[in-house]
Amino acid sequence: MVKVEILLNELLNRYNLSINQLHLLTGIRRATLSELASGKRQRVQLEHIEKIAGALEIGDINEIITLRKIDDGYCH
Repeated sequence: MVKVEILLNELLNRYNLSINQLHLLTGIRRATLSELASGKRQRVQLEHIEKIAGALEIGDINEIITLRKIDDGYCH
């Protein structure tokens, strides 16, 4: 099983931004950005990815999201 992860903490570090600063750049709610950064948000809107990419001038989605293999506890 794989899980889509948002690399928000890495982006914040790379661009030397706080969640509040990214909120001001993107218009995405601070609470939403915080949930994305902590991995607590289960669903990610493509619009959020687009806003982050636009605000940070990112042209490669791989800089924003990654797939991580997780152990689901089953033997296949």
